[in-house]
Amino acid sequence: MTSFKIILGVLFGALVAAMAVLGLVSYRTSLVVEDTSQLVKDTRTVIHLAEDISSLSKDIQLESNGIFVSSDSGYARPYHEARTSILGKLEELKALSGNRPGQLAKVQSVEGIIQELLTFGDSALVSRQNPENKLIHRIDQAKGLRNRFTMLIDTFKSEESCLMHAREEANTASIETFDRLFLMLLIGMILLLFATFFTIRYNFNKRIRVEHKLQNANDLFSKLFNESPVGIVIAQSESGVITDCNKSFEDLINYSKEEMVGKTGVELNILESAIQREELTRAAREQGKIQDIETYLKPKDRDPVWVAISMQLIQIKDKDCLMSAVADITAHRKAEEKIRSALAAEKELSKMKSNFVSMASHEFRTPLTTILSSAFLLEKYLKDEQQPAVMKHIARVKSSVNILTSILDEFLSITKIEEGKIQPKMEKLNLKEYLQNICLNFRNFTKPGQNIIYHHFGKDEAYSDPVLLANILNNLVTNAIKYSPENTEIQVTSTLNDHIHLNVKDKGIGIPEVDRKYLFERFYRASNAGTIQGTGLGLHIMKHYVDMLNGSVEVISEEGKGTEFKLDFEKVCPEGEI
Repeated sequence: MTSFKIILGVLFGALVAAMAVLGLVSYRTSLVVEDTSQLVKDTRTVIHLAEDISSLSKDIQLESNGIFVSSDSGYARPYHEARTSILGKLEELKALSGNRPGQLAKVQSVEGIIQELLTFGDSALVSRQNPENKLIHRIDQAKGLRNRFTMLIDTFKSEESCLMHAREEANTASIETFDRLFLMLLIGMILLLFATFFTIRYNFNKRIRVEHKLQNANDLFSKLFNESPVGIVIAQSESGVITDCNKSFEDLINYSKEEMVGKTGVELNILESAIQREELTRAAREQGKIQDIETYLKPKDRDPVWVAISMQLIQIKDKDCLMSAVADITAHRKAEEKIRSALAAEKELSKMKSNFVSMASHEFRTPLTTILSSAFLLEKYLKDEQQPAVMKHIARVKSSVNILTSILDEFLSITKIEEGKIQPKMEKLNLKEYLQNICLNFRNFTKPGQNIIYHHFGKDEAYSDPVLLANILNNLVTNAIKYSPENTEIQVTSTLNDHIHLNVKDKGIGIPEVDRKYLFERFYRASNAGTIQGTGLGLHIMKHYVDMLNGSVEVISEEGKGTEFKLDFEKVCPEGEI
């Protein structure tokens, strides 16, 4: 709207300026034309006067000659009339030439000739009945005077005629120039009028479109306001007097709009007190809006309901108002209470499970240790002839004890991981020597013909958690031994550069492709594991340890051809070292 007013003002100003210029040009051109016309008129008058003077000069000569020849007094009267008239015409001619020095000089020349002519004429009144020789002389004198006068008058008339022609052309040019300028200004005014008209028309159409959009927006807002599933209420910011609400809020509070408008929530007992309202609205008035403030409201003749209120400070008719969106969350609160109760029960159950696992691990470990110790002692007391058969059974007892111990360790590790009791403790170690010793210890657990080959590349010293690193390698090598046949190689490779790389590769039964994505889930075992003992917890625990050390695991496997685990750990540097 402001830009339109500016454009309209500019167009109106241009139109007024064009009209002013047109008026000024018309006025000035009118003055020029009027002056030129007067000059042309004056020039014509001068020519007529010159012609009259020329005619009167002839009359003077004729009358004076008549007097001179016949001495007839009857010629005196016409002579004096002609004499008086020519002097009067001369004065008129002088008056018209007063502001033109050049023309005045010519008039003065004419005046000199006229004075000579009058002197010549007056001489006839004095000398009468002159002899013939004087008459001839007078005729010659009159002829010379007449020729001079005629030549001067003709020159004067010719110059005035040229001047009149030039002035007429100038007058015509001025009129033509005025006509062209007037036409141009008139066209400009018409264009400005059209531009002003179209500007007003465009703005009018634009305003109609804006009003139409505004009407649509108002209709849409009204529809959203009245049909919104969320309760909406508008109240004055300071007093809290309700000015409007929608159907959803009526249903939520169990009051009609007529009952609520003009009253406050405290008066209707929707809010418990003015303090509750002040706590809700203070932040909205200070910050402009609040979102999802949970509180309770008391509907008419119903139990209190829990609601989430969002408030927005708005202006309605220059008054500060609060528009509140009120969502019923009673069901959510009840569901939340149920979830909290279930969570508390789950926590209690988890605590009981953790206590049981810890107790069971401790209670089972003591008798298992006793059984294993007794099995070792039995080996010492056996006689030679009984030793082979009994040793076979003792080996089975040892194996079963080790399996049970391993299962208890895995359950205990899972419990500690879930409770967050395991945290990495980084320390400096010789990676090559540390992993090499671990690999040497596994030789006592390999199947007949199995061989563990270890290689290291790069630097030797690194920072890591030796316990977690040992548990990771133990799990991978134990699985390689367990799932690989006799007389096969198990390759362990470590590389230390910008990262710590650890690879364990076997030639065992491999992992089917469909099982790989579930490989690290709890209690999951590959479909081709068969009767090989295991709980499905080893790789799950190993993956947790790898994550604790900021590492990643890649599995490459082909069923029947073996498996390779590629581990990559970020190199850790202590403070002060790069």
